[in-house]
Amino acid sequence: MEKRIIKFENILDETEKILNDLEKVLDRLKENQKNYNELKQYYGSEEYIKDVDLDNTTDLYKNIKRGVLSEDAVYNLIGKSYDMYIQMIEVATLLLKQH
Repeated sequence: MEKRIIKFENILDETEKILNDLEKVLDRLKENQKNYNELKQYYGSEEYIKDVDLDNTTDLYKNIKRGVLSEDAVYNLIGKSYDMYIQMIEVATLLLKQH
């Protein structure tokens, strides 16, 4: 009996920790959504194209981090976020079906 109580107490504690961590991450994700949307609008815009051209033809931006000007960084982030949103739906569906 004692082993069983310890086992399920550990499951209770771990599940509560996971849900608390998830809640924090989801809050951060919602808070960041406006910034993420701005990044998506910037990517491919006239400003973006101008900044990429300047980066390719001058040393104007050489002293700052500029991964955002690579085509792959933002594109990959958009793809990863899409994949993660789908995964969130799939996990939520699975968990709700088992609930």
